[in-house]
Amino acid sequence: MPGVAEELVAGLASAWNAHDSDAYAALFHEDGTFVNVNGSYEKGREEIRQLHAAIHASFYKDSVMRAEVLDARELVAGVIVAHVSHELEGDARFPGQTVRTLATYVIEQRTGIWKFTAAHNTRVVAPR
Repeated sequence: MPGVAEELVAGLASAWNAHDSDAYAALFHEDGTFVNVNGSYEKGREEIRQLHAAIHASFYKDSVMRAEVLDARELVAGVIVAHVSHELEGDARFPGQTVRTLATYVIEQRTGIWKFTAAHNTRVVAPR
C-alpha cells in the first residue's frame, strides 16, 4: 500500500504548486480533517479548501513545495498511516528560507477510492 501514499502525496504537492485549493481539497474525503502547523483545525473538505485558498492568495502565493513519503504502512485493511517530509520555498513570511515540516496523514479507502481522512502538519524547528 505504500504506492497509494506516494500517489496521493504527489497529488497534494502538485495541487499546492499549482495553487489550486479545489484540487488540494479534493484529495480529502468529504469529512476529512486538517491540522496546520499553527494548530488550526479544519473539519471537512470545504473548510480545508477555504483555508488553502486563503493562504495561497496571500503569503503562499509564490510558494513551491516538495514532499517525500518517509514511511507508509497499512494499519488495517483500507487504512494507511504515512509520515511525510515537506520542504517549502517562497513563503513570503520567511524570505529566502526553506521551511520544513513533518506531517502525519491517515489515508482511507472508501468505496474503492483512497483519500486523506486526517492530516496533521508540524513545523520542523530542530531536525534530528
